[in-house]
Amino acid sequence: MLKGIVIRTALSVILAACMLALPFAAAASGAHSAAQSMAFLDTLSAKACILIDGATGKKLFELNSGEKLPAAGLSRLAALLVICDAFDSGEADKTMTVTISDEASSIGGTTAFLRPNERISADKLLMAAVMINAGDAIHALACAAFGSETAAIQRINARLNGLGLEGGLGDICGRDRSFSAAELAAIGSELIKSETYSQFGTMYYELLAHEAAGDTELANPNKLIRQYSGCLGVGTGSSAEAGYCGVFAAKRGETVFIAAVLGAENSADRFKAGTALLDHGFANFRSVRVGEPGDVYGSVAVRGALKNEVEAVSGGDTVLLIRTSSGKYTVEPLLPPFLTAPVDKTQPIGKLIVRDAQGEVLEEAELFPAEDVEAAGFGGYMRWILLLFTGKIR
Repeated sequence: MLKGIVIRTALSVILAACMLALPFAAAASGAHSAAQSMAFLDTLSAKACILIDGATGKKLFELNSGEKLPAAGLSRLAALLVICDAFDSGEADKTMTVTISDEASSIGGTTAFLRPNERISADKLLMAAVMINAGDAIHALACAAFGSETAAIQRINARLNGLGLEGGLGDICGRDRSFSAAELAAIGSELIKSETYSQFGTMYYELLAHEAAGDTELANPNKLIRQYSGCLGVGTGSSAEAGYCGVFAAKRGETVFIAAVLGAENSADRFKAGTALLDHGFANFRSVRVGEPGDVYGSVAVRGALKNEVEAVSGGDTVLLIRTSSGKYTVEPLLPPFLTAPVDKTQPIGKLIVRDAQGEVLEEAELFPAEDVEAAGFGGYMRWILLLFTGKIR
């Protein structure tokens, strides 16, 4: 029986208040509605939790989400992320054969029961690493993908730094580092974008065949895989120190949410908290696609350049999160009257504003120049005058 974990009634009070303040929308088939989830919030336990929008990373609800806490097996998600990155990019090959080292086989916690010097294909190890967060498989894959434990740790820490997460890992499985709910949600948000992760992330039960030995049963401990509509993963972990922890992601239509829960008192509360957070997101928010990459939203005059104007375009898929209560919305560009050359296409020049029927700003996205525009020098002006004089431009 895990002890020392205080039931956080503040979670139920705050989350219930958030839900009551917002109109409810019916949840998709197979999941609890937000109203149903409130029935057990008064018994919910957790030390920390967070709900974020998968597209923007926007925080929608949190409790102590920045506090670093023991995360049990979830500390391995950082290594799993860079492993999936390597297979996604072709840096590592799923068909390669990996020889299990003594160190990999000695990793404790949840494992795939790999033996020293066992030879096994990378795709089988990936299945174990993603489905059950197997420490021996993760360690073996990281060393195989990057050449050594040292190189793997460097790659993991660089990836964490790239996400803005401070404090590196001293070993591949992150046994020396605590994580906050916000950090784990950020890692989970990146993981579900991976094709490699997605290949195995929703598998529930598989057999891992060993070389000259029996099979290991792989049963995904994330119950939401089968119980929550649109669940994408990501992982669970538990220990006497950390309590029961989980990172959960789900997608419905264009809308993706990631929830992280740390320090729940028991497994049931962990999954209830994850369900409640995801329900809160789907009941009160929706993602809308208002633009594709390169969509043009007007043009802006350019001073000090031979080019008179430059088009304003979206920098990528423009998917914005709005409240389900907002109803109809309008989209309008907000652009300056002019720009002064030089113009850099990587620097935003305006915003795309989404408003509700009452004119309130719901969301906004950046707009960029469609191309670089150089400042005109004396020679440029002379060439322009010559072309104008000869009739080659009008």
